Amino acid sequence: MRELAARLGINVHDFALFERALTHASLVAESSEVTGDYEALEFLGDAVLGLAIAHRLFELAPDRTPGEYSRLRAGLVNRRCVARVAQALGLAPVIRLGRGEERSGGRERTALLADCLEALIAAVYLDGGWETARALVVRIFDDEIVQALRQERVWDYKSRLQNYCQAEHMPLPRFEVVRSEGPDHRKEFEVEVVLHGQPAGRGHGPTKKEAEQQAARAALEQEGHRFD
Repeated sequence: MRELAARLGINVHDFALFERALTHASLVAESSEVTGDYEALEFLGDAVLGLAIAHRLFELAPDRTPGEYSRLRAGLVNRRCVARVAQALGLAPVIRLGRGEERSGGRERTALLADCLEALIAAVYLDGGWETARALVVRIFDDEIVQALRQERVWDYKSRLQNYCQAEHMPLPRFEVVRSEGPDHRKEFEVEVVLHGQPAGRGHGPTKKEAEQQAARAALEQEGHRFD
């Protein structure tokens, strides 16, 4: 645990909490001396991770739409990404498993690695507070966040549509709000984009920006673009 804490760059006050974060239920079932597993901590860590990622995305890209933020965050907190970070940290060898889980290859399972890292983030949060946990998430997820932001630029449909129009020597697209309804805190916008003087696609979203992005995507698809 001390070696892991040193790798993570954190000061640990309650090592029992960190042991619990790395203890699988299979070991609790096999040993009367082990009384707690990571499952409850994983629940808390999932929330801490999501907030820390959202905070960092807002810091690095303050002009995105809610839909773009949600898409970016979902890609960063999914199990594959979290497990990848856990592997890079060398978490697998220090997870405490029962014999049966060990024999079945549990130490390398994506879900188990992701759950343990989330539980560990919760332990850091409980032991050292929000700023310590947030700083850890930023540090260990930084490469993944930078890569996600770099890839997300490709999915700025409005810019892509404008570039397409310029390349085809067409007038730039015009976006028009055709519907807006709902209370201020839960509005729904519908936007239509016009190309060649004709409607070319519609999009919906909780903000005009998001609706414009979806309308631009619909127009690009109509022009033959693919986004697989």
